[in-house]
Amino acid sequence: MKKLDNRGFAISTMLYGLIVVLMLLFTLVISTMAFNRKNSKDFVDIVTEELERNK
Repeated sequence: MKKLDNRGFAISTMLYGLIVVLMLLFTLVISTMAFNRKNSKDFVDIVTEELERNK
């Protein structure tokens, strides 16, 4: 049998690890943006209600 190429295994492991880290970062950024959008929308709704009430 041929001996396994350790260099190829190390490179593929690093690539898979990098893909996992990038996916986690992407998910974190998307969830943070969604959270900020929800907070901004709630704030706009509150301000709109206050302005409508004080007309």
